[in-house]
Amino acid sequence: MTALLWPALILPWILIGVLTWFLFQMFRQYGEKLIDAERLNARIDALQSAPAAAAPAAAAAAAPAPPSGLELGEFAPAFALPDSTGRIRSLADYIGRPTLLVFFNPGCGFCEQMAPRLTEIPADGPQVVLVSRGDRETHDRWAAEHGWTCDVVFEESWDVANSFGAGGTPMGYLLDAEGRIASALTAGAEGLLELGKSIPHANGSNGNGSGNGHGLTADSLREKQDAATERARAAGVAVKDVAASKIGRDGLPAGTKAPVFTLPDLSGQLRSFNKLLGKEPTLLVFSDVTCGPCQALAPDLVRLNQDGVRVVMVSRGDLDANREKATEHGIDFPVLLQRSWEVSKEYAMFATPIGYLVDRKGVILEDVAVGGDAIKALAAKA
Repeated sequence: MTALLWPALILPWILIGVLTWFLFQMFRQYGEKLIDAERLNARIDALQSAPAAAAPAAAAAAAPAPPSGLELGEFAPAFALPDSTGRIRSLADYIGRPTLLVFFNPGCGFCEQMAPRLTEIPADGPQVVLVSRGDRETHDRWAAEHGWTCDVVFEESWDVANSFGAGGTPMGYLLDAEGRIASALTAGAEGLLELGKSIPHANGSNGNGSGNGHGLTADSLREKQDAATERARAAGVAVKDVAASKIGRDGLPAGTKAPVFTLPDLSGQLRSFNKLLGKEPTLLVFSDVTCGPCQALAPDLVRLNQDGVRVVMVSRGDLDANREKATEHGIDFPVLLQRSWEVSKEYAMFATPIGYLVDRKGVILEDVAVGGDAIKALAAKA
């Protein structure tokens, strides 16, 4: 009997011991959590009581650094890239007018949102050049859908973007009329569109009194672009040399067959240069509506044309401004409009005013004449 009662007497004490141990463990863990909570509250109180100046400093430290880029005023690195037709376009093509250079990618969602807004940039604002990659059919479709008037060149390797310090898309710069950096490296559609609505002070005039009123001389342009390219290479960036495009910058020599081109005139009619040649030599003059020496030369060209010299002008700039110039000076010879420097490039000089004398077979009779006085002396040989 006693043996049967013994387990009954011992079992409650065992249960009491187990329950006591469980309660002890529970209260110990609860106490540790209370201590942790007190420590957390103490840290919060310490942060809240810290000097207010610490908050901006911490925020600044946590904020992403703005994109670094090329310095204001330095000449942009040269490039030579194909457009959608395979034609090589270089930075020199865009010298003479402010340029919004945008690094772009149709696979980028922000670029896709920016695509229909490129038309917000006014026609008399900077010319827009997209340096892009990816599917060219997408670019062509977007251009048609959104009414793009900008140029698009393609680079799959992204070396040019790297030479400009552009590590993403859309990013870009405003360049002045002589190809210098005129803004900080700007990221995002809003910032780039704002740049596109601004016009830098540079007007493309070199101000050297040489009579070459618009554009750098060939030697100075190449020298400055080469220097910018070398700075990029020194920083460890691979840069394509514009020399690889074999674009001339010193003018075509006498005896060269004049490149044939077709451009719209002031009425919008397409005119081919070879069909404008006559029995007597033709004076082909490259001009720009914003070029001071070109303006000064205009009355002389009108007089030469009236005296029997066949004059054909290839001009740059806004259509309305060219029409106003023609009306002001009574110009009645053909004035054809190039969008940028596409025909100037074929004639191997990015400057205005310059002139060539071309015979009825389309052969250049004299070396290029640079400046108003040289053009008038060239006309005398006609």
